[in-house]
Amino acid sequence: MLDLIVLTHPDSDHITGLVPVLERYQVDMIIFREMDVTSEVYDYWLQLLGTEGATVYQGEAGLRLMLDEGLEMIVLHPGTRLLEDANNNSIVTLLTYGQVSVLLPGDIEAEVEHRLVAEGVPLESTVLKAAHHGSCSSTTQEFLDAVNPEVVVISVGADNRFGHPCAEVLERLERLPVYRTDEQGVVEIISDGAQVWVETGR
Repeated sequence: MLDLIVLTHPDSDHITGLVPVLERYQVDMIIFREMDVTSEVYDYWLQLLGTEGATVYQGEAGLRLMLDEGLEMIVLHPGTRLLEDANNNSIVTLLTYGQVSVLLPGDIEAEVEHRLVAEGVPLESTVLKAAHHGSCSSTTQEFLDAVNPEVVVISVGADNRFGHPCAEVLERLERLPVYRTDEQGVVEIISDGAQVWVETGR
């Protein structure tokens, strides 16, 4: 049984791994944003949603879910109107537990990072999952300053053909503890609501 899964956007590298999750596990809640996308895997995802029995929420800014006592997830982006670029329509969530928060920005790029900062969206977080696998298109300095994280996690495939994570992004993160899935495998964030511990697969 899984309490919640979030499909940030229907790009193949994000949706493909979630399909077997719906096939194998009972899921209580699902957050995703329905989009005008044509792909076999997305069509199959929509079919599975109809048979899963989960409560499905459309990922739109302002959605708040109390997942447990003191544990809240807030959707910060996108708003009611979607943008042209799929990455910039990624669902951005803030997970808060006590004094600890984790910002999960999907694959948003500089345009949306700038917009969130300019609009004064509450971004400050203990942990930041770097957007778009550490791509040069994201984790701008103004966004990083607004988040002011203590820990950064980069979810990125080993020897990927895109060259992620970007050297410029790593330079901006050089003064922070950075955990990379290509180097350390699974990265687990553990918290009691006051402190954060990080455990890695290797």
